[in-house]
Amino acid sequence: MILPFANIEYYIIAFLSIIVLLLVKQFLRKYISFNIILLLLSVLFIAFYYPKPIHIVLFVTYSYIMYYLFNNIIKLKNKLLGTIVLLLPMILVKAGIKVHYYPFEVSHWMSFAGLSYISFRIVSVYIESKPGSKPVNILKYLNFLLFTPTLLIGPIDRFNRFSKDIDNGYKNISIQNFSKAWDLLVLGIAYKYIIAEIIDRYWLNNFSIESKNIIDMTANMYGYYFYLFFDFAGYSSMAIGVGKMMGIDVPINFDKPFLARNPQDFWRRFHKTLGDWLRDYFFMPFYKYFTKKKSLKKYPLMRQNIALFATFMLMGVWNGFSKNFILSGVIFALYSVIHNTYVHYSRKSGYDIVFKNLEEKYVKWISIFIMFNLAAFSIYIFSGRFPYL
Repeated sequence: MILPFANIEYYIIAFLSIIVLLLVKQFLRKYISFNIILLLLSVLFIAFYYPKPIHIVLFVTYSYIMYYLFNNIIKLKNKLLGTIVLLLPMILVKAGIKVHYYPFEVSHWMSFAGLSYISFRIVSVYIESKPGSKPVNILKYLNFLLFTPTLLIGPIDRFNRFSKDIDNGYKNISIQNFSKAWDLLVLGIAYKYIIAEIIDRYWLNNFSIESKNIIDMTANMYGYYFYLFFDFAGYSSMAIGVGKMMGIDVPINFDKPFLARNPQDFWRRFHKTLGDWLRDYFFMPFYKYFTKKKSLKKYPLMRQNIALFATFMLMGVWNGFSKNFILSGVIFALYSVIHNTYVHYSRKSGYDIVFKNLEEKYVKWISIFIMFNLAAFSIYIFSGRFPYL
């Protein structure tokens, strides 16, 4: 079986798909819509190369039935129940809960590579749809979920943006876009297969993850932070590059995260699409819910902080129910709450309550230094390499 960007076979398949799209654009665009040819290529890849293709088919079928049920039959204005039902397979798999319905183990049949990212895309479609509105185009829906460059680990796209690219698919396949895409693909390959590999082989492998020596722990912490960035940013860059070659402008996922000045800035730069998703579909609904509570009307800061903490806790659980994932979510939740409180009281006072007498250029670099180390520690916990867990 073949996973996206995991081996040379995938690149061969990807470039053959691009050639097919170019040929169809040149000779058959009047007869075959971009929507259909892109879906056909995705379905062929999943059917013949992707692990557990039946599992994906079952899950996508389940998701569309549930989406249609809650949006077009029951027409619930409150999206919470529908969201929980759509996320239920992912929750069962992440929690390791086995659900039996003779003769099948249901949770097993909902487990496949990329489940989390497909689940998030499904939820975004459901939340963005108005109750009773016309169902989304089924072909676009399937393309959105099954687009192979982002199938495994994102970036997390939005349906409306993706749909516009589908409508302009043949137009987006151009020499100019191919040139930009090639640069992104080469950058991604360099990040993932050269820099990340060097860090893993010649840095991380030289330090035991079980050692409680401060030097070993420090080397593991910074080494993994750099490794995760180059590995993940490399994957994202390749996904964006191949996606652009196929006519889809996959959103940017990383933007110099080592220069982030605070937790909010960090999530605008590191796995940006996840940060945006969490803001729109977790933080904002949480905040609106707490705003309606009479007991919290007079406490806007508390409402924000509760919503922030809940959001990052859920982010940790989304990665898995292991203690390293949950604890890393709690740690980042604390970072965000502390920073939000600091910003609130600085605005209220009319001056920076911590760096009152420092010039902006010094504040900038001190903030970057602090955030770099805080992020490195949280990701160290996330990695499972922390020896005290």
